[in-house]
Amino acid sequence: MHKKPKVKYKRAEVLTAVCFLLPAVLIWIYWFFIPAVKSMRLSFYEYSFITPERARFVGLENFKRLFTDDAFLKALQHTFLMVAVVVVLIAVIAFLIAVLLDGKIRGKTFFRTVYYMPYVISSVAVSIFFMYFFIKDGIGTKLFTLFGLDNTTWFTSTKYALPLIIIIYVWQQIGFYMILYISGLQNISAELYEAARIDGANRAQSIWYITLPLVKPTTYLVVTLGMINAFQIFDQIAAISKQSPLGSPAGATSTVVTFLYQQSFSYMDMGYGSAAAMVLLGIIFLLSLLRTFISREGD
Repeated sequence: MHKKPKVKYKRAEVLTAVCFLLPAVLIWIYWFFIPAVKSMRLSFYEYSFITPERARFVGLENFKRLFTDDAFLKALQHTFLMVAVVVVLIAVIAFLIAVLLDGKIRGKTFFRTVYYMPYVISSVAVSIFFMYFFIKDGIGTKLFTLFGLDNTTWFTSTKYALPLIIIIYVWQQIGFYMILYISGLQNISAELYEAARIDGANRAQSIWYITLPLVKPTTYLVVTLGMINAFQIFDQIAAISKQSPLGSPAGATSTVVTFLYQQSFSYMDMGYGSAAAMVLLGIIFLLSLLRTFISREGD
């Protein structure tokens, strides 16, 4: 086994790389790493912004309290349900749109732009826009009554508020993941499809036996990013709740993120909120490891 020769970089190249990377690294350390370390430390304390001088070390008490708190367990359940549905919908819909727009169709640049545009629009603005469609007798509500759903205002219903959040989020995020899939599709050689066509394969068979296996790395990326981002959904829930407490109506849209926000900034119990944040971080980390392990096993 031959060792790869070591690449020697010129001093000017190293300095240039450092100059470009250093600002981003410093910003990351200041805005992300240091707050994360402080939050980890506070999770072991009983700490309030109102009376910081009374902070006291409580060890694992905040974590024990979390898993006996019905509100947190309900938020955790909503979070896992939402992530599971969101990731599947995003992966499937983004892939199908990417396949359609990667073919030889007229105006595909226009359609790509149209699908991508919602991603760069304010999440709050999009949520408010959707709320007008899902009021009683609204266009969206009437559409779903064709499938047997109730004609009611979705964002005030404990039954439909969470599905509305999912619809809003998926609609807004599809464009970003579509772009990822399109970039993956463009790396597939056209000769493979030509050979499959000569062998008698139709369009569906080509997608199943050629496209899907070859975009597997992109799918892993989509699932990972989709999962991490879905765990952090906040803006849409805040917009739906309006002047009501986060997670309204009646806690139907509560998630771990809204729970930790309320504990930290509404009730000023920063230690308890930090413990919830550490649990969320641990869940994302473990699921990311699991996804990496599965992808390696698949290879």
